[in-house]
Amino acid sequence: MSRLPAAVALEARVEWRYGIVAAAGALALLWTLVLLAVPAEGARVLAPYLLFLDTAGFGALLVVALLLFERGEGTRAALTATPLRTGESVAARLIVLVALSLAIAAPMPAAALRGRLDEVARALAPVLLGVAVTSLLLLTLCLAIGARARTLQGFLLAMPPALVPLIAVPMLHASGVVEHPVMYAVPTTVGADLIRLGVRPGSVEAGPALVALGLGYALLWIAAGAVAAHRAIESGAAAAPRPGRARVRALARPGRPSAAVGRGAAGPGAAARTGAMPPVLRFARVDLLGVGRDPMLLVLLLAPALLAVALRFGYPPAVEHVRSSYGFDLAPHTPAALAAFVLLHVPMMFGVAGGLRAVEDIDEHVLPALRVSPLSLGAYFGYRMLVTALATLAGLAAALPISAMAGAADPADLAAAVLLASLQAPVLLLAMTALAGNKVEALVVVKGAGAVLVLVPVAMWVLPGGWWWPLLALSPAWPVLALPGYSDAGPHPLVSLAVGTLVTAATAAVLIRRTWRRLDAG
Repeated sequence: MSRLPAAVALEARVEWRYGIVAAAGALALLWTLVLLAVPAEGARVLAPYLLFLDTAGFGALLVVALLLFERGEGTRAALTATPLRTGESVAARLIVLVALSLAIAAPMPAAALRGRLDEVARALAPVLLGVAVTSLLLLTLCLAIGARARTLQGFLLAMPPALVPLIAVPMLHASGVVEHPVMYAVPTTVGADLIRLGVRPGSVEAGPALVALGLGYALLWIAAGAVAAHRAIESGAAAAPRPGRARVRALARPGRPSAAVGRGAAGPGAAARTGAMPPVLRFARVDLLGVGRDPMLLVLLLAPALLAVALRFGYPPAVEHVRSSYGFDLAPHTPAALAAFVLLHVPMMFGVAGGLRAVEDIDEHVLPALRVSPLSLGAYFGYRMLVTALATLAGLAAALPISAMAGAADPADLAAAVLLASLQAPVLLLAMTALAGNKVEALVVVKGAGAVLVLVPVAMWVLPGGWWWPLLALSPAWPVLALPGYSDAGPHPLVSLAVGTLVTAATAAVLIRRTWRRLDAG
């Protein structure tokens, strides 16, 4: 293992180059400020959930994106010709990503327990141990699954059945809904309890012996996960073929049917009809037929309705549980929950999907090829943005009524909020193409965007008007402002619709110019 320190240093430089270290620093500052802004008792309740859900899982998607990107670029194959072994490279990546999670977590107990220096000193060790154990469990599992996937989309489709129990069970246990020793059968439960032991010691019913046994059990799972990840990487799937080339060929040679179009388009008549189409329609035809063969995108189309059903039946019991356990009534704050969980979450889902497809086309050098095809870059991005906005609009139109969280709100107010929210998905797409040169950097952008889309509606709800007005420089603030419950403190929803559209268009214009500069430089 003498090569391990050099491997760790190399891995740290790689993650610095991709912006992962900067993202970790930004999240550490952001969540610390959030905890300082929340009243002291609320910060002690909120901190364990932030530490477990966001901080411990910081690298879960990034570790897979790094692996798949290296495989596609041939870096993984090149490493086999060096003295560095697979186990050493995996260990180095785990060490760096766990260290980043710990760096994010370190200042958060001090913010949650402000004014109690003796408690901060006692809290730090169990909190950091809980974050490290949870992070290692998630990272090794994601590596074991991701190494067998050919694409990031394939990993995202295979991940939920394995990952959801590791998150849902500890959350039910930590919230007090189900308090039973059998919950320790899920290895991440002990990580959640260690975090709670640090921040809120009285909230953990398990004794020291059970916690110690749970920790040993989790360490066995980590060891097994590391072995599974090592084996999966050494015998991992080959890089997926690059479908973007077929889309370019469909434009460059419209008279010849492309394999990407499918059997239904074969034949001279189909080729003639395809050749007569405008370039953007030919591209859309091939692209959308590809969507029909992508299970991940088909699942995404159902995601808003599934999210809304979960909120419809899960939010009222959650309100009652918080009221009975913590004496805090969430019901008056339903507009903020609606804004964070539906109004801005659905645009994020579709924006990320559209952005990943665009970044994939950049990775595969499809966009430079479009410069010599009948389809212009402007038409390409116009098509991507339009499809993303329309899909978001349809998703919100389904999710809002199903969730039943809007109550008897004025339909005109809701319509303004939904129209503005549907414009945020193309903005996120452009942010990914403007700020990211590959899928790893794109996921770093998504990390930052996700934090903004959650915090903006919460900040606008809890801060006085004089404090949240500067947030109106951000385009996601305008659909929130038009939402019933927020609109009472702001301008008329039609004014919000008009001004918000201008702010969103200005943001998109800046991002488009940056995207053009990146493509020209590449």
